[in-house]
Amino acid sequence: MDVLYQQELDMVLEDKPEDIDDKQWTRINLHACATIRSFLDKELKYPYMKETSAKKLWMKLEEKYMTKSAENRLFLKKRLFRFQYRSGISMHEHLNDYNKILADLANLDVIIPDEDKALCLLNSLPDDYDHLTTTLLYGKSEVKLDEVSAALVNHECRKKEQKTQNSQTEALVARGRTEERKSGKRGKSRSKSRGNFLLKMNVPFVAKRVIGRKTAPN
Repeated sequence: MDVLYQQELDMVLEDKPEDIDDKQWTRINLHACATIRSFLDKELKYPYMKETSAKKLWMKLEEKYMTKSAENRLFLKKRLFRFQYRSGISMHEHLNDYNKILADLANLDVIIPDEDKALCLLNSLPDDYDHLTTTLLYGKSEVKLDEVSAALVNHECRKKEQKTQNSQTEALVARGRTEERKSGKRGKSRSKSRGNFLLKMNVPFVAKRVIGRKTAPN
């Protein structure tokens, strides 16, 4: 509901105002329907893809998911307990998805203790977060959701900073090697040019030494 208010689309949940023509009303409804569907998981939005009335769409969703029945509570609890990190998304996106499930459960008056929320979030993480999970739990008598969420975001930020620093270091090393190779080539070129110049100038002693270096065995 909040997102409809933010985008000034909440009017679609009421009857059409007299000062709005049918064409404009249809366009507003299509926009509102698309906005509502964008907050649904893929497997949940497909049955409602053809709905063009935001009011009807909202009522269908309320009837199916907001009814405080045991079936809906079971459905959302399954989503909570099976919730897993999706490869490739940011930690902010992961936390947003998780908090949506918690919000849906709260709307059904389902009370989840804060520590259980924190532990379910930790359980949703991939194996490469095991060390961080151990660190967060070590010596703690309880864990809090806010602390875990903040730690996960900070951990991701540190990983990004480290990756950036490593990339910069690798770039500097590569640049240094390139400069060394160029410097070596310039040195050889100058040495060769100097010898050729002395030969051309017919300097007997120096020319003899230059030729001797070229023909001497290694």
